[in-house]
Amino acid sequence: MGDVHGHRDVLVGLLRDAGLLDASERWSGAEARLWLLGDLFDRGPDGIGALELVRRLERESSDAVRCLLGNHEALILAARRFGDEDTSFAGHSFHDVWKLNGGVDADLAALTDEHVGWITHLPPLAREGDWLLVHADTDAYLDLGGSIEEVTHETGEALRVGDAARVDTLLGILSDRQRLDEPAAIDALLGGFGGVRIVHGHTPIASVVGVEPRNVTRPFDYGAGRVRNIDHCLFAGGLGFVVRLDEA
Repeated sequence: MGDVHGHRDVLVGLLRDAGLLDASERWSGAEARLWLLGDLFDRGPDGIGALELVRRLERESSDAVRCLLGNHEALILAARRFGDEDTSFAGHSFHDVWKLNGGVDADLAALTDEHVGWITHLPPLAREGDWLLVHADTDAYLDLGGSIEEVTHETGEALRVGDAARVDTLLGILSDRQRLDEPAAIDALLGGFGGVRIVHGHTPIASVVGVEPRNVTRPFDYGAGRVRNIDHCLFAGGLGFVVRLDEA
């Protein structure tokens, strides 16, 4: 599942239609595994609701439901920790950058220490069979470490205890995009973290192919079939979809 961006109720409907939730919004996915590729927050009405739903489904599914760290998770934590401190985006504070990227005041106000703890332990990337799952379509993750474990540790430490400059650098990496058009970047990412194919969100398919978000109904494959984009652009009116990677 690609970027939810605060559309908690749309997420419920899509998961129910896919047979993963029952009428009471409880996990009913049996042996299925569900990955959300990050960006639960911002641009939509209920990022906190989306986060709390995913956390509950993790528990109900015995961790068959998992979530990656997106740049918007890191953004809201940066806004919470550093607020009015300056970023490398000249003349803009961390709070300014978060708001410019669709930050929702109600989400920041409702964010608890427990939520923060959960977010800071999310992996930025993961392996599932032959697939390498990442949030952003970039090989810049390699700047954070040489393994999934190293990248997860570095990202979590930066968000928990890193200073403003370290978090600012991290945000630049997590927000990078459209670097996987080059075969060398695909090779580097797969060579560094394993896998045969990459699946990501972050960059809306609608903006890549030049169509209205409502007309995006399936993933976009590129890079000679080695990269799959599943950002359905919910925040701009996309209808959304759930992708079965085992049928790809």
